[in-house]
Formats: sequence, structure tokens, C-alpha cells
Amino acid sequence: MSAQWARTPVVRPEILAEIPHDSVAFTQGLVWLNGKLYESAGLYGTSSLRELDPATGAVKRKQALPARYFAEGLAWFHNELVQITWKEGEALRWPLSVWSSDGNTRASSAKPTGKFRYAGEGWGLATLGADLWMSNGSDTLYKRDVAFRITGRVAVHRDGMRVDRLNELEAARGKIVSNVWYSDSLVVIDPRDGRVLVVVDGSELVARSGRRDQNDVLNGVAYNPAKNEFYVTGKNWPKMYRVRIPY
Repeated sequence: MSAQWARTPVVRPEILAEIPHDSVAFTQGLVWLNGKLYESAGLYGTSSLRELDPATGAVKRKQALPARYFAEGLAWFHNELVQITWKEGEALRWPLSVWSSDGNTRASSAKPTGKFRYAGEGWGLATLGADLWMSNGSDTLYKRDVAFRITGRVAVHRDGMRVDRLNELEAARGKIVSNVWYSDSLVVIDPRDGRVLVVVDGSELVARSGRRDQNDVLNGVAYNPAKNEFYVTGKNWPKMYRVRIPY
């Protein structure tokens, strides 16, 4: 790790299991819900919402998005999966009831039942308590209410230095865990003041991932509170990991 992290505690995830992952998925968001994983995969023309088997990584259901969307972060919020988009300014709302139950991997005819609209880019999304937190690639996280209105914001910093390129988000144990674009690390953020409490060194995950090039970055983190475990993967990775993160 570089000297810039010297005063911030650095931890390594404990790898519990290595799980296959669809390397076609340009992972943008990952959510644990009721014993299943839900994944938002991006890129124009190939964006989708997926349901994964957390034990095998198998894609159980897949809903393709219209080609005009570049899917980004994903969160479970008020009984809906909310899937944001990169530059389209739309957050798609997916109640689980709209999904088919045949369990195949073909794109179904399901459609979102509503949309939120917002200004600027969408990168990551997470639910913490009664609020959503959203990133846009900068050093700032935005708190949003049930109507997707901005109700607060916090600039993220560690050791007095800003941390930008905040990407996929997950809430766990009252904190926000964020991928940092083009970094092999995650940061654990105190949402009250934006301070980075812990840096999670993901270099071992990256080394074992089987990624094809440097653009296949670490991205995608979901938290299972019942077991205090995380699922972590990356863009177009053929592997996903179940890990514990000590913080």
C-alpha cells in the first residue's frame, strides 16, 4: 500500500469462499436480499438486472434493459430494487413482483413500475436506515429520501485528503463501504462526517480474480448482515468472493 494510507488503518478481507461469476457482467451494483444476490450490470446495449444464486454464482433470472440505458448502482429501498443509470438521469424501480418465476436465464418481459429522476451522473447506490446514499464519481456522497430528493451530502476524506472516484456503495454496520474506481481497495466511510475509517486492501482478490485487463476493476460489494459477511467481485470477473472484513 502507498504511503498516502499511512495513518488510516488497513485491513485485508478474510476469504471464505471463491464462487463462479458471469464474466459477461460489467458489474455496477450488488445487493444481498432474502438469501439471494441481485446484480446491476452495465454498458450500453448489454445492461441488465440479474438474480444470482449466492452459492454457485449462477444467473437465475435476467432482465435486459433498453439499449439507451447504462446501468449503474443498485439498492433495496422501500420494497423495491432501485437501479440508477450513468448519464440518463433515471433510477428504475423494480418491485420483486414484476419478475417471472420460471428461473431461466432468458430476458423476460418485466418492466420497471416507476422511475425517479435526478440531475448529474449516477455511479453507486446504497440504503442506510431510512435513506439512500448515492455517488457520482466525485468525492461527495449524497443522501436521498423516499422521493429521491437530496437531503444531505458529505465529502469523503482520509487523513485530510479528499477521496474521489467513489463508485459502487454498500451499507454495513452503520457505515458505507465504497469501491474506488481504478483502485484495488475499498474504503469504509463514516456517513456522519465523510471520514474514511478503514481501507480494505483488495489486492489479493484482484490477483486471484482472473481479470483480463486493468479495466476489469474491483466493483460490486454486498453485505449479508445475518452472517456478517460480504460478497465482492469486479467488472467482467469470472470469480466472486465471500469474505469477512474486520472493521
